[in-house]
Amino acid sequence: MLKLTQILGIDDNEFKNYKVHLATDPGDKMRPYKKLMLGQQEFTDWQESQTNKNFGRRYIISLAYIEKDKWMFAGVYEVMPVPPRPIERNGWNGWKYETRLVDVQQDLIGRAVIYFHRNFRHSYLNLEMIPADGGMPPRDMYLYCLHEGKVSIREFPGFDQVDIDYELLKAIVGKSVNSWKTALSNVKGVYLIVDARTGRQYVGSAYGEECIWQRWEAYAASGHGGNVELKRLLAQHGADYAENFRYSILEVCNMNLGNDYIIGRENHWKNILMTREFGLNEN
Repeated sequence: MLKLTQILGIDDNEFKNYKVHLATDPGDKMRPYKKLMLGQQEFTDWQESQTNKNFGRRYIISLAYIEKDKWMFAGVYEVMPVPPRPIERNGWNGWKYETRLVDVQQDLIGRAVIYFHRNFRHSYLNLEMIPADGGMPPRDMYLYCLHEGKVSIREFPGFDQVDIDYELLKAIVGKSVNSWKTALSNVKGVYLIVDARTGRQYVGSAYGEECIWQRWEAYAASGHGGNVELKRLLAQHGADYAENFRYSILEVCNMNLGNDYIIGRENHWKNILMTREFGLNEN
């Protein structure tokens, strides 16, 4: 097994200079991984905002959660000798750090999957720590596998496999990812938006001159796409609440089908999912 410390060239006597950041998010464990998928700067900006003063050492080894015991290498960062400053964002309070990505094995960022079994809750680990219960020490985490290419926004998976959150929707639309734009620009249909925080659902449709791509562009731009209930949610909780929304496709229709047919299919799904009674549809 090739240990991460060996890959990074860190000697035992240097361990005291390093913390390991097991990057997760209480609202979405994979959010740091998604940030990395969107680009290094996206991940850096996310990591530099911390709830507490968590980065008390010169270097941070950043690992983004993928699945149980699997972490994606996100780089080694140097914490700049500037005190973190307090920040407040929509009722959230924390600390803003200044860091820089160190030129160490940057070619492995987004490619190297690291194995580390964590049987405790801490996410900020001193590299030299020895777990009291005999668990796996951070110094022993090792390379699990190496992907050929760096993680990035995946190609369009097929209409029946679409399941993306608001952040990913914004990135897909903002970057005009070709496979997504081509697929969604050539169909009308019925889609579903779920508030992942409450489970409430909204059924919408694209018809007339609009295709699904154009409709979802509106959601990416505003978070609510003009829908009354979604606008009300964002007005109540703030624009960032849109990060709780997830998007999928219930049914696609030929571009030549009339509006009445598509609206009928939309009503069919509203009835089945009872989104008027218990969801986010007003009519």
